[in-house]
Parts: sequence; structure tokens; C-alpha cells
Amino acid sequence: MTRSNIIGIAICAIIFISAFLITGNGLAYLNLEAFMVVISGTFGAALLSYPFDHLKTSYFVAKGAYTNPGPDPDSVIGVLLDTAIRSRLDGLMNLEKTAETTTLHFLRDALSMLADNYPENEIRDILSSEIHFFRTRRMQQERVFRSMATYAPAFGLAGSVIGLIGLLTGLGDTGEVLRYIPIALISTLYGILFGNFILAPVAENIRGKTDREVLVQQLIIEGVSAIKTEANPHILEKRLISFLTPAARRDTHDTFAEMRKKYVKIAQQRRQAEEASTTGTASGASANAQTRR
Repeated sequence: MTRSNIIGIAICAIIFISAFLITGNGLAYLNLEAFMVVISGTFGAALLSYPFDHLKTSYFVAKGAYTNPGPDPDSVIGVLLDTAIRSRLDGLMNLEKTAETTTLHFLRDALSMLADNYPENEIRDILSSEIHFFRTRRMQQERVFRSMATYAPAFGLAGSVIGLIGLLTGLGDTGEVLRYIPIALISTLYGILFGNFILAPVAENIRGKTDREVLVQQLIIEGVSAIKTEANPHILEKRLISFLTPAARRDTHDTFAEMRKKYVKIAQQRRQAEEASTTGTASGASANAQTRR
């Protein structure tokens, strides 16, 4: 979650709470009984629907969706372009060091398979299977919060029914009537707020982060496949930047130009060193021949 999101949420929350305080009696919207009915009912239904370990995993996934921004497509493209150029100079077998330095698990596995000389179709199949099961797991975790977002308003309505029943049983007692009216009304409010202001946005955030991570994983598959088939780095650049927004493509193109200049310079230095070594060897052989004469 970015700083702009946090500021926006804080502003919206302040405005939202202020709408309740305008009435002049903010405490009227606080009701422990209504809160207990909605919360206990929602989490109880979730425990009946899913194993506890699954709920715990979903919590950590939701937490990570807000605290961990995920892989940056620009940096991944930079690694792939660097790998493509380096593989032309040093060969695919020298890519193990690059695989060891990257912190992204999916990219590390892809580069390791590339360095181990896996066939291109096997690399694509293995990585595509991993994407499929990754998306399936995330969909299950997203479903937990979507289910809870459905349960919460229903238990808010259940709290209203409880309040109405208490109200009807205490019609002869004004104190009892006044006690149960807030439960009947506020339970529905809590259910709607809990489901639509907390649980549904969490589920949508998990889905959004999953889509972003899958996009980066597909980008990695395309990049590694192109490197394996020894595609020209310029072709690889065109293929990879298609995953980016138009605004981000210019910076990637400039980065690639800088990489290409760096490796062209390295290649020239190697060529000059080889020529110097060849010249030195030839001069030594000529000198030895003259000495023998």
C-alpha cells in the first residue's frame, strides 16, 4: 500500500465518521451487543466453511497484500535484458550467478532452468504450471474474504431480528424497548460496514496483487523463452515492454540502451585483449625462431 493510499483512507475515514458525529450523539452508534452478533456470526460461519489453517494463511496473504508491493516489472525486465545480452557474451552456462543474486523466487527458478539448459518447451510448461497453481491458491484465499463479506450483512440482519424479538417481548416495559431498538438498527449498520468497508476491499486487494504478480510471471516466461531461443536483444526488448504501460516504456528503452553500450564496451575490451594476446604469442614464436637460427 502506498503512502497516497494511506492518506486517502485516513481522509475518507474522517469524513465517514464525521457524518455520524454531525447528529451530535456519536455514542448512539456504539452498541456492544450488535457488534458481538456481527463479528461472532461472521467468523463462526467462516470457521464452519474453511479449515483454520486456511483462514490463517488467508490472513497472512491479506497482510502481505498491503505491506509488500510485490515485484516491479521494470526491474524484472532490466534483469532479463541484462541476462539476454550477457548470454550472448558468456553463454547460458554462466547465468547461475545471476540466478543466485535475484530475490524473486520465480525468476530465480527460471534462470536456473535456463542455466541448466532445459528445453524451451519444458521451461514454459513448468513455469506455466506454477502460475496456474499460484493463481488457484490465491483465488481460494480471496474467496475466504469474499465469503465473509457476504456473511457479515446477513448476520447484521440477524442482529436486527434479535433486537426486534427483544423489543416485542418487552412492549410493556419502556426501558426494554429502548434497549433493544439500537440493537435492531445498529446490527444492520455494522454488518454492512464490516462486509463492504473491510472484507470486500481486502478480497479485491488480494485479487489485484495476484493479477500484478501473474503479469510479472508471464513476463518472465516470455523473456526466458526468448533468451533460450537466442532471440535478438532488440526483439526481446520489444516483446517485454509490451507488458508495460506506455509511460514506463521510455525509461525501459533508455535502460536497455545503457546496458547495450556497457556490454559492447566489454566485448571490445575482450576482443582487444585477445588480439593483444595473439600478437604477443606470435611475436614470441617469431623471436624463438630467430634465436634457433
